[in-house]
Amino acid sequence: MKLLTNDKTYEGVTFRPTADGCVITAREAIEPGGVLVIQADDGAELCRYTVADWLRCETDGGTLTLSNSPAPEPPPAPGLDTLREARQEANKQALADWLDAHPLVWTDGQTYGVTQEDQDELALNLMQYQLAVQARQEAVLEWHAQKQACRVFTVEEYTALSLAIAAYVYPYRRYQETVKAAIWAAEGEEEINAVQIDYSTVAGAA
Repeated sequence: MKLLTNDKTYEGVTFRPTADGCVITAREAIEPGGVLVIQADDGAELCRYTVADWLRCETDGGTLTLSNSPAPEPPPAPGLDTLREARQEANKQALADWLDAHPLVWTDGQTYGVTQEDQDELALNLMQYQLAVQARQEAVLEWHAQKQACRVFTVEEYTALSLAIAAYVYPYRRYQETVKAAIWAAEGEEEINAVQIDYSTVAGAA
């Protein structure tokens, strides 16, 4: 199939009627003239369009669209609250990435994870141990350093590790809240995007 327009012939064309016009696709960018002629490979004319008869004639590289429907409205720009929420998600992810990359070296010389997942598992493990003790069941309190097998902890030792992790993470949590407040106080897109998110600036950052 061929397209003849603007004194040029486009080979290997596909033609697709639509509810309000048609779509013509060629192997190269189309430059339409005032008339579009679709021919079969043997030169027989299949259809002819006068561009002025159509409300829209739009090209996108090798695709040409004729349509009598109005152009679609562009999607609305995201509201400021949407931008703030996206920036706050970036803030949360930045904290998660920082904690994942900066574990705690504790007093026993071992390295312990301090991500939210680590903290949640640490707390759940202690709660399950305490429930077992209350139920007079045999229970062993265990935890592990990074890339190490679990070892037995005393309750005092386990509590001290939990508190050390909480103290280590606390300044970063405070910084996250400060950034969050700045994001929601920002009054325009530029101001929202300009809010700095840099956990390496936290005092005492590892």
